[in-house]
Amino acid sequence: MKRRPQGEDQIAVQVHRSLEPNPSDLGIVLSGGGVRAAYQAGALKALSQVISKDLDRTSYIIGSSIGAVNGLVVSAGLKTSFSHSITLLEELWRERTFSNTFSGTRARAFLRAIRIAAEQYLAPGPHGSKVTLFDPEPLREQLDSALQTNGGLTPEGRSATLKAVGVMTTLEGDSRKPLLFLSSHQQIGPEQMSGATFDVCYVNELTAKHGFASAALPSVLPPVEIDTERGKVRLVDGGISQNVPVDPAVRLGAHRIIIIDISGRSWWFDHYGEPHDTRPTWEVPAESDTFCLRPPQTLTIRPQSALGPLLKASVGNSHKKFMHACGALWPLFTLVKAKLGEDLAYEVMSYGALDPDYLNALMEQGYHDTVTLIRRRPRTQLFYEHEEEQAPKNTEADPQGSTESSILRA
Repeated sequence: MKRRPQGEDQIAVQVHRSLEPNPSDLGIVLSGGGVRAAYQAGALKALSQVISKDLDRTSYIIGSSIGAVNGLVVSAGLKTSFSHSITLLEELWRERTFSNTFSGTRARAFLRAIRIAAEQYLAPGPHGSKVTLFDPEPLREQLDSALQTNGGLTPEGRSATLKAVGVMTTLEGDSRKPLLFLSSHQQIGPEQMSGATFDVCYVNELTAKHGFASAALPSVLPPVEIDTERGKVRLVDGGISQNVPVDPAVRLGAHRIIIIDISGRSWWFDHYGEPHDTRPTWEVPAESDTFCLRPPQTLTIRPQSALGPLLKASVGNSHKKFMHACGALWPLFTLVKAKLGEDLAYEVMSYGALDPDYLNALMEQGYHDTVTLIRRRPRTQLFYEHEEEQAPKNTEADPQGSTESSILRA
């Protein structure tokens, strides 16, 4: 398979087409990253204080993994206002603990964790397993209640300006494949789907079940089965195939996209001195004839430093509190600490520790990082003009509309 350039300043494939229907269409893309999703609530709150009118008219919301869960909450609250969406999101994360998130006894989860931690130690990565650590039924019920209380997520029930809501999942089978569940006013046309890495399953209403199908990290959360037009499918974490699903939002027609990436991927690559285009062995590879599209304008928000120290500062001073925050993940922490050291063990646990003080600290960090980013840019230049600053100087503009360039997925 030929490797295309993946650097942010490199263009892999030049694609010319006009965006439709409106260059003001705004999309929000939320990545996966475990409980670090609380960071997204703080980042969105900071943005709402600067561009609230734009956010109230958001056209597309696409999420992957736990970002899909956040995306559903934001989509449901948008019918009232974006500020209301933030309130719902903060309520979801503010008091999150193991006991109000997962069902089952802590003792049984602890025993399963020992087994899974040993398997992960021998073969790192989200491999399929008959044993899963948690059952997120309490959180799923809370999410469904929040969605229904706010009108649900049908095209008729949600905000009139919200043209599409999407959830990226991974189809489990002989080989894993990316599958986007999409509730949209219209389908993505064949021309717009050219070169896409993913298939689309159109649904009228997205529910908590779709969100947790996207967040079903193998060995951690159970896979989800959903009846579709192609029959019953078995789904796991969307982050395995496309953790930052910008491409679907562009193909739908988003001209400006806000990306909140909590994966920490670039931090890990920098830590180990790996190129940012390194592909983990467990990630679903894209076909050689596929590519992803960049939007003309992008605003990317991500943690500016490691989040392990934030976890340590929030719960590390009390062994009992830290044990409670780690819950059944404690064996994983001890294994990583023994193998890689305490600092990296805390960084690993920054994805899974559930403690109100830590989650509130994540929200505050997301708010602070976003405010810092906003202050460095004029209000009218929040979005990065990809074409103007990255395209070759001798590239002629498409007379039919905007030019987009793909990012590497193959």
